[in-house]
Amino acid sequence: MNIDQAKEKFDQIYVELMDENVPLDTEQDARFQVIDRILVEVLGWDRSGIRTEPHTDSGYVDYLLTAGNRNRLVVEAKRTSRLLIDTHQPRMAWYKVNGPALQSATDGLEQAKRYCTDTAVLFSALTTGLQWIGFWAVRTDGVPPKEGKAAVFPSLEAIQKNFAVFYDLFSQEGVLTNLYQVHVHQSEGLQINHSEVLESVIEISERRLLSKSGLLRDLENIYRSFFSSMSGEDDPDMLAKCFVESKESRAADESLEKITRNLLNQIDIVNSDRGTELEDQIRVSVESQRGDFILIIGNKGAGKSTFIDRFFRLVLDKQLRENCLTLRVDLANSDGNQVTIANWLTDKLKIELEKNLFKDGYPTYDELQGVFFQEYRRWSNGEYKYLYEKDKITFKQKFGEWMADIALNQPQKYVRRLIENAAHARRLMPCIVFDNTDHFPQTFQESVFQYAQSIYRECFSFIICPITDRTIWQLSKSGPLQSYEHRGFYLPVPSTKEVIAKRVNFIKEKAKGNAELNGNYFTDKGIRLSIPNITAFAFSVEDIFINEDYISRIVGWLSNFDIRRSLQIVQRVITSPIIDIGELVKAYAIEQRFRPQRINIKKALLFGDYNHFNQQDSSFILNL
Repeated sequence: MNIDQAKEKFDQIYVELMDENVPLDTEQDARFQVIDRILVEVLGWDRSGIRTEPHTDSGYVDYLLTAGNRNRLVVEAKRTSRLLIDTHQPRMAWYKVNGPALQSATDGLEQAKRYCTDTAVLFSALTTGLQWIGFWAVRTDGVPPKEGKAAVFPSLEAIQKNFAVFYDLFSQEGVLTNLYQVHVHQSEGLQINHSEVLESVIEISERRLLSKSGLLRDLENIYRSFFSSMSGEDDPDMLAKCFVESKESRAADESLEKITRNLLNQIDIVNSDRGTELEDQIRVSVESQRGDFILIIGNKGAGKSTFIDRFFRLVLDKQLRENCLTLRVDLANSDGNQVTIANWLTDKLKIELEKNLFKDGYPTYDELQGVFFQEYRRWSNGEYKYLYEKDKITFKQKFGEWMADIALNQPQKYVRRLIENAAHARRLMPCIVFDNTDHFPQTFQESVFQYAQSIYRECFSFIICPITDRTIWQLSKSGPLQSYEHRGFYLPVPSTKEVIAKRVNFIKEKAKGNAELNGNYFTDKGIRLSIPNITAFAFSVEDIFINEDYISRIVGWLSNFDIRRSLQIVQRVITSPIIDIGELVKAYAIEQRFRPQRINIKKALLFGDYNHFNQQDSSFILNL
């Protein structure tokens, strides 16, 4: 599609909207009747590249437009009755973002800016379908976004009269060539000479994938098995050996620790080599039969989920473990809908409780009768006493129908009864973990927190919620943390060097000793390399990332000390043909010392699998 064809299509849509009285009362009407059509039919965006309502740290983006597997444009939609422009000037114009003409659009523009930051998009559109505002939300020219100019089209008629600018700003063709920057700079007084030819130093055609040796491709399996895995759900041994044990004196970032300590009157540092603080708390809860509500606090990627899994599987005293009914609800599997999250949590808890309490994953009639024994006694001695004495079978059928109705139509009551049955009849302490809540916005986390508190207040239970230090700071200022009782444990983030060292030592331990037995261990992981090659690989990784402090520090900086992201960067370096770790392995095999030059390690970090830097292949480095 070219601009002339786009203009013809826009004129057709304009006539339809003006002549046919199309309903545009709600935001959904505007999106369906106008915005969707303009984006696809006029502006040339591929429907397959349009994502609606994708989740980000700041909420749900109305439209995230992509091309070439990269995010390109954020579109924030509002209902047509929403006032965006405070001036009645009918023409298309450029107004200062924080100026008087756009005061009513401030909230929408700020919302779009947050989405742009989350999705690495620079330009955004705020629209009701009839009014369009183009906003350079993430600027790289030293001008604060609020101080810049925004393109304002107050009506479809204004778009029609200035269609070339509209097309340059919002079309796929215009966005891919950054034409919005040309228009914004011109509106702000910076003139660009269109005759000046700007050329890339390295043409796209010169960038190519480098070939990998067969040994290097085989070694990638080792990385995926032992370096990428965080949970170790199918390998408790790895979980135990690779968790970084931190002491109180060294693991926490001092500033974050100080903020957290100032916010909470009582917060302990987790000594993660044993987790004795959490164990002591569980012991007190079991003995006192009063339960407790625990927050595990730490940065994103600090290993909160891994710490909890490891604690209940391997660290907690066996006798205490036998007295616990551990239930884990993984919020990462939810759809993130705050309205329905309570029902979703109830359904997941119901499944977990039945799976852990009953042999076949569901209760028998007699087991259900035990859960509702209080009501059974009441029926047999009260309302249905004569039916019970006259016809027990009919009585039991009637009571069974009542229990089925409770399980189906009052699942929250059913879940609480199962929790009470576990605590009082089976003498187990329900330990409920609401994991990965920190993947979602603050309001969503508040809903989960309040749901967990409702269980804690009604039932004897030990509740654990991992939460980020950023969220606990927000909730402590205004939110349910001010009202509800809880205890907090701060989990420090280990250094990147320690994380890698643990995994390297684990590989080396597995590779030595009984060669046949350990060879089977690696084979079970899909690794077909010989033990000498595996050992050499471990020493090579050690040379690059552990013995070279500077390299591991760079990885930590680029990932903001997020363990998952650190391991992704390490993978980028290890598996890059620029270093070709296969050559290091061969050098160890013939007992020669060979270390890659630091410049090649940096190139591997920058270029990855390519011969030159390729922005589309890099999630951690931005070419300015």
